[in-house]
Amino acid sequence: MVRKRPAGQRRADKVAARRRRGGGAGKPVTGLRPILTLPGLDGYGPDDLPDVERTDGVPELRLALAQARAEQELGYRIPPVADLASYPPEQLAEWAAAVGRHHTAVLAADLDEHACVVDLVDHRLEAAVAATVATRSAQPARDEVAILVAADGGRAGRAVRMAAEVLGERTACGDAVDGALAWVATHLGPGAAAEAREATGVPAARADADSLTALLWLAAGVAA
Repeated sequence: MVRKRPAGQRRADKVAARRRRGGGAGKPVTGLRPILTLPGLDGYGPDDLPDVERTDGVPELRLALAQARAEQELGYRIPPVADLASYPPEQLAEWAAAVGRHHTAVLAADLDEHACVVDLVDHRLEAAVAATVATRSAQPARDEVAILVAADGGRAGRAVRMAAEVLGERTACGDAVDGALAWVATHLGPGAAAEAREATGVPAARADADSLTALLWLAAGVAA
């Protein structure tokens, strides 16, 4: 009886085969900001993550990371669930080309799950905080958390919980939290402020989409 090779090894074999067929790694995409630019992420290693179950979601993480890098390059994002008819054909083509190019670069770099999670969290938290401050709306945080949940395979996993731990560290100062809660109450509403206050007491290992969204509102209040 022939034993089936583990899924991780089969993926590695496929990546190696693609490289052999393509004559090695392609030309890297340049002009991107380096990863680990978000305060709180630069000291993280694989052993520093919350103790949660690891998932076999590397392909989803790599695609989400490629989309994040395409968004950084182009200055806009076309969500996977968007009504494509509402976008000009030229923009759809530009987005698809950018995502494909960055996805190729991510595959060539052969990033492991940890590297993908760190880079993706960096992109998404930065985008969520900036958009929340700019729009004074609660929705950007929800949208960004949905991206992390999708990358985690549809449930709170490593990306969500790493994000919660980083945000928890950034909002740990009592004086900063009081001012941030006031900002949230003023601009996002008393209900959002109550959720943000409650989220500060949720351990990172138990974080879910709702508590992470509330922590992002709080982080926006700190940054505003």
